[in-house]
Amino acid sequence: MSKLDNYECEGQMELTDYLSSQIVKRDVMDLTSWINSQGKAQYGQIGDVVNDICERMQANLSKEQKDRITNAVSIYVLEMSMGYMDYLRRQSKI
Repeated sequence: MSKLDNYECEGQMELTDYLSSQIVKRDVMDLTSWINSQGKAQYGQIGDVVNDICERMQANLSKEQKDRITNAVSIYVLEMSMGYMDYLRRQSKI
């Protein structure tokens, strides 16, 4: 066997080229869309995590307090998701 110095094949697409084309076509989901595609809406998933943590820590929070935490985290994830998609677009030079 000969040593292969270059593992690329003719016509092979770079991952960044592929992702750039997917971002341009808007076929790449942002984080919020991906989370929502997992079978339960983002808000519900975050609410489940907040409730689980409160139970494990035996935190005596009201439903309103848990809802406020859930809402704050959900907004944070949405903002980070949008920022990440902007970052991907800048990185892919589109």
